[in-house]
Amino acid sequence: MKFPNFVGPAYTSQSPNVDCERTVNWYPEITEAPGAKANIVLYPCPGFESFADLSPGPVRALYAINGRTFAVSGYVFYEISTTGVATTRGSVAIDANPATISSNGDGGDQLFITSGDHGYCFDLTSNTLTTVLASGCTVGDFLDGFFLSLDTATATFRISDLLDGLTWDATQYAQRNTGADTWQAMQVVHREIWLLGSQTSDVFYNSGAFPFPFAPIPGAFIQQGTQSTFSLASLNQSLIWLSHNAQGSGMVMRSNGYTADRISTHAIEWAIQRYETIEDAQAFTYQEQGHNFYVLLFPSAKATWVWDMTTNLWHERGYWVSNDNQFDSIRVACHCHPHDNISLVGNRLTGEVYRMSVSIATDVDGLGMRRQRRARGLSQDETWILYGQMQLDMESGLGLATGQGSDPQVMLRISRDGGHTWGNEYWASAGKIGQYSKRVIWNRLGRSRNAAFEVTVTDPIPWRITQAFLTVRKGLS
Repeated sequence: MKFPNFVGPAYTSQSPNVDCERTVNWYPEITEAPGAKANIVLYPCPGFESFADLSPGPVRALYAINGRTFAVSGYVFYEISTTGVATTRGSVAIDANPATISSNGDGGDQLFITSGDHGYCFDLTSNTLTTVLASGCTVGDFLDGFFLSLDTATATFRISDLLDGLTWDATQYAQRNTGADTWQAMQVVHREIWLLGSQTSDVFYNSGAFPFPFAPIPGAFIQQGTQSTFSLASLNQSLIWLSHNAQGSGMVMRSNGYTADRISTHAIEWAIQRYETIEDAQAFTYQEQGHNFYVLLFPSAKATWVWDMTTNLWHERGYWVSNDNQFDSIRVACHCHPHDNISLVGNRLTGEVYRMSVSIATDVDGLGMRRQRRARGLSQDETWILYGQMQLDMESGLGLATGQGSDPQVMLRISRDGGHTWGNEYWASAGKIGQYSKRVIWNRLGRSRNAAFEVTVTDPIPWRITQAFLTVRKGLS
């Protein structure tokens, strides 16, 4: 029989007896062609290959504009060439937070960098970096010719002069007065400034007033905020963030007009709300092969959750730590897209910048990426089910010519108590290079009243799973 729902998103419920699904380093894609072999398949999340070394690290921001690419790594502001050559453009202050980079375009020909609570202006013509604000710079952005700088300590945002990031009039700022909670995050989208407080949020627009042109939009008051400043990211004309308000926290929200819609699931919220801290969460977004991804990292909790806007499905990503025998948060935490077919990401622990692509099958350490799919448990009236054979329907014959991956292996584990405990691994070959008809099969799999099946792969090949099949027989109760 066809294995019901073997391919699917991540969803581990409070009780694994209800659902124990995990999808790590694969993303589900819903097929768009009528009559396709399967309605939903698993494709590999992108891998990484080294592109540039930006010592000392960590890489805290990446930004690309008009064919030029910039980064903040540790206390150094870099420019990166198209071939990965790094040139130092100045020094910046550093703290534990990510940095931000924004541009005022051809009109000003400048960048605004926030790092370590300081603000800097970089002249793109003379390649000079100047400190312009000595404090109050948690996050920066740009709108209608003005650079913006948010100070979360005072719940104010300041603006530069028009198309002049070198000049900041101390009288040109807005102080929050619509809510008692302080602004914690800022992002520009739809030519509007979204300012998220710890419990409620405001939206400002360019009213054309003088001398301070920005004002709150009447009625645009959102009863959701955040305590995770760097979880806020824009994706396909929407904003997404990890929420907090007077009632609680730990939901992932998406802007919808001037309201916030919940996009997280109960399973993800149950996981997030058990983390010791979520304030250090940070996010980045990117698009690849028609999928728009929101990547949410929890460094302290060693977890990474990813929402695919295209399918509205969640999956996990992780960096496998063999000594701990568990996944950690992925090593990359910022992204930019310099030009066609190139996505760059920065290592959150070192100064390494990588090219990221689904055509790359290795993790940041150059080893094969560990991928895992755990399907929900199978049961029928709590009677014994005897499992004769399982076949994994996948693209086989993708082995490499030599080395790891020349005979790629799939590891199967079975839980006979609904996902609470797991048995030993059973290995099966996925076919050497060119063995496209290779069948991935396990036999004599025993019995259970509530069995869950998990497959894991580590070889550096493009693993693609379509579905699975089981040979079963009902036993005596």
